[in-house]
Amino acid sequence: MSEALDAAACCAAFYEQDWVRMLMGDHFHPGGEPLTRRLIDDLALQPGDRVLDLACGTGTTARMLAQGWDVEVIGVDVSRANLERATVGAEQQGITKVAFLPGRAADLPVGEAQFDAVMVECAVSTFDNKPGVAAEIARVLKPGGRLAISDMAVYGTIPENLATFGHGWACVDDALTVEGYRALFEGAGFTVLAEHDESDGLNQMLLEVKKKLLLAGLGGASGWLSELQVDLPTLRGLIAKAKQVVADGKVRYTRLVFAHGTPRSEGPSAKREGACDPTTGCC
Repeated sequence: MSEALDAAACCAAFYEQDWVRMLMGDHFHPGGEPLTRRLIDDLALQPGDRVLDLACGTGTTARMLAQGWDVEVIGVDVSRANLERATVGAEQQGITKVAFLPGRAADLPVGEAQFDAVMVECAVSTFDNKPGVAAEIARVLKPGGRLAISDMAVYGTIPENLATFGHGWACVDDALTVEGYRALFEGAGFTVLAEHDESDGLNQMLLEVKKKLLLAGLGGASGWLSELQVDLPTLRGLIAKAKQVVADGKVRYTRLVFAHGTPRSEGPSAKREGACDPTTGCC
């Protein structure tokens, strides 16, 4: 498949559309900002760390990191339209510790061992050369650095009409199981630190989309709604079917945390159950 037509590029192009942004908001993944913050916590960041936001989209997470944590952030994405929005957004907010680069996940435009942490939100499932991507992430991470991902996990067969429509919406065509993601990154030299089921975020996302469609329908099929490639009744039926496959466990959403080799000590902002607090005299 050509670079212009691979799954990652198609998925990125899908989310560039205005009507998709109206439905999905700034966070193009289940769980929204709360899940993003949990991923950031998983990275156990320390002041001065360098973070790679891979498949950064319009830069929402990269800007959040650069603004709220004392770290330097590089966002990489295949979509130049997304990167333009990301750059403009950072300039408008006066954020200086962030930069955005065009690039592909299997051929990152950065040198070896450049980052203390990497995060990938809902994008590993879209990459065609997954082993190559895992190897690239390992290449650019420092020894002991952390990788945090969230993504779709698919078990069994999804109804054909839902899978076809879901190719754009959730990019589930080539999603792995949770065990598949673990094996993928373990094969590249990563150690699994934690695994979390985030499937509640899928149900919440479907509920929010359904509410927006209802309001749009009451207001008449005009504006962004007219750009939909399927009528509202059909779309509502697909959303109901999507809720069922989530309830049946055929589609899950997962959050996984890895270390590149032996993990380094956790940063001062990391909160872990049972961790020693020197102020209490436990050390």
